[in-house]
Amino acid sequence: MNNGTTETNLGTGRAPARAAANDDALTQAKRELLQAEVRLAKARATVVSAEIDIKAATVRLRALAK
Repeated sequence: MNNGTTETNLGTGRAPARAAANDDALTQAKRELLQAEVRLAKARATVVSAEIDIKAATVRLRALAK
């Protein structure tokens, strides 16, 4: 009697290896995304700091120009 278990079990020996490789790739992609987000946050902080420096320098320049 064929209950379908033979067909559904074919090739299951390779699926866990592929799943593990996919998990590794997914983990690496998540790590790279997190690192990129950290770099972006640092760059934004640098830009904000530079904008503050520019505003402060502009105020000093205007005060000296008077």
